[in-house]
Amino acid sequence: MNPVAEPDRASPDATRRSPSLATRLTALASRLMIRRVMAASTLDLARLRRAMRARRSLPAFLPRSVVVERTTLGGVAVEWCRPRGADPAGAILYLHGGAYVAGRIEDFRPFATWLAHQSGIAVCSLAYRLAPEHPFPAALDDALAAVRTIRAQGVAHLALVGDSAGGGLALATTLALREAGDALPAALAVLSPLTDMAATDGTRRTNAMRDDVLSLRHAETFARWYAGAIPLDAPLLSPVRADLAGFPPTLIHVSDAEVLFDDALRLAERLRVAAVPTTLEVFHGLPHDWHVSVPLTPESREGVQRVGRFLAERLGARA
Repeated sequence: MNPVAEPDRASPDATRRSPSLATRLTALASRLMIRRVMAASTLDLARLRRAMRARRSLPAFLPRSVVVERTTLGGVAVEWCRPRGADPAGAILYLHGGAYVAGRIEDFRPFATWLAHQSGIAVCSLAYRLAPEHPFPAALDDALAAVRTIRAQGVAHLALVGDSAGGGLALATTLALREAGDALPAALAVLSPLTDMAATDGTRRTNAMRDDVLSLRHAETFARWYAGAIPLDAPLLSPVRADLAGFPPTLIHVSDAEVLFDDALRLAERLRVAAVPTTLEVFHGLPHDWHVSVPLTPESREGVQRVGRFLAERLGARA
């Protein structure tokens, strides 16, 4: 896979190694199950949610070293994925993707458990409320409440991880914590992040046919369902437009084949301008949010291993 790791600066370069056969097959499955629904002339939210759940029809091999416990935090469902021997003083809050309108923590259990395994840190996967039933700021409120509850339970070292829309939510949560005067996370990792809900150009156009997962045909509808009457360029909706000063060390993963490629590049540049320690890793030709295919593809396994190592180094756990 050989990404280009760019500490403290953003680069659009990527190595040219072709994706593995396993990744090409999972990309094809995503085109058939998810992208086709997103690109349909008529938007059917129930069908999209079923399509995202369909990923559970793929084999789900979970690490034996991790125990999954379903519980609640402040009335919101969570799954704690705890590796044996994990330090109770450390934790990762994981915010899943799904355009703020779809996705369940069960669907992302393989990613959460393998992240716990690779980092040696307990992962809390949050079932935050979804639009359009629960528009902004419901998801943000859930994430903030989870951070504060986890800390109240004695966790001293907390990281946030999010993929796709969950990446945007992780950034918005950090921004809201800073504005409220709360302690910030020790680290952030955002994977294929949605950072600008108002953007319509750049790779959103040039990669429109390359992206195996996302179609932007109904992107404005998704955005409006989540934002309600709030302008789409508001910082808590489009955190790349915010002042990111004081943010913790941040890891960004993105593929050059994604419609959200520019979102990640612009985020890395904004973090660099704010003097935030930033590692941008660009991968060639991989599908959006490829990490969630773990452990079925070599690229997802290596990607999660890299994220786990980054977080372990910053939270003081084993990698």
